[in-house]
Amino acid sequence: MPILRPEEHERMGMQHILFAKEEIERRKSAPVHVKAEDIDKQFREHHHVYIVDPRLGFNQRTFRFWINRLPPATEPRKKKLGHRHTVEAVIHMIKGRGYSVIDGQRYDWEAGDFLCVPVFAWHVHFPDESQEWVDVAATTGPFSMAMGIAIYEDERYPEHWVFAQKEPEAEKTLIPGGAEITAEESKAFQINMERWRSKTDKDARSPGSLYYGQVIYSQQEEVRRRQGRVLVKGKDLEFGSTAMGRLAYVVDPRLGFNVKLLSTLAAEIPPGKRSGAHRHVYEEVNYVLSGSGYSIIEDKKYEWKKGDVLVPPVFSWHQHFNTGKETARFLVHTSRVAMESTGYIHTQQGELADYE
Repeated sequence: MPILRPEEHERMGMQHILFAKEEIERRKSAPVHVKAEDIDKQFREHHHVYIVDPRLGFNQRTFRFWINRLPPATEPRKKKLGHRHTVEAVIHMIKGRGYSVIDGQRYDWEAGDFLCVPVFAWHVHFPDESQEWVDVAATTGPFSMAMGIAIYEDERYPEHWVFAQKEPEAEKTLIPGGAEITAEESKAFQINMERWRSKTDKDARSPGSLYYGQVIYSQQEEVRRRQGRVLVKGKDLEFGSTAMGRLAYVVDPRLGFNVKLLSTLAAEIPPGKRSGAHRHVYEEVNYVLSGSGYSIIEDKKYEWKKGDVLVPPVFSWHQHFNTGKETARFLVHTSRVAMESTGYIHTQQGELADYE
């Protein structure tokens, strides 16, 4: 390691002290509002458009938000595996209908439905090619990349596969690299592990038991991923009254989804009404599904319409107002689950919603 002078150690120590204030300034300088027309312009060049991403100047650390649009096809699109990744993904179908094969299981969907793809599950989509297909998605790539554990394997680029090219069985597991041990080796391994565990005093806090739990965690997690919910039909959303307005929780661990970072909900505001005002220590992206109005975010006014995106900075007060003639509806992705996992979650409620 390099030998540092005392002042260099002092400078490194001060970086921790200064980080919070500097982070507030980074939040203030990040984009907040993306207009629908600016998104549409980019579809002239490409069918996949990144909207919210740290590489675009946003101060997002946990997830990105993007939109995908494909015109009707003149010939069948040939797909088999699709792709998989060590990130969470929630996909909302805006237009079209079709089905997806996720971890070998078929899910039929239509506009308004949601898919929560298990981590590292191969997934491929087969839209009805007679009509336009549009979907928007939140994926936790920025978090995984920052942690150095992001793996993306795509059937179009097998030369960049990390695990799947080593063993065909790798295509059947939700554990990165989990298929590199044969079934026989895995069984023998489990027997040996149980022998080691039997030598302990059966205390759940003993080193033997603790390490055993660490080793078998991935196998247990694979079971949880396969048992977690995947499909949510838009017609089945249940809206309820809250201090923030009418909300429907879509993807949440409390609803049976195996997510550790991401949560998704839908919110609606009747014409002439407003949401509540609040702020929170987690990231949030709002996609306007319908309606028009404005939002006040840290005392600044942002007028929005269908197709716009709002990105309130972390811990900034924000409130939405519907000035149009139809119900405004938002698709809301947040990193609330990630912050709850770390114990950093904090939400403050201000003015209550008016939606009656």
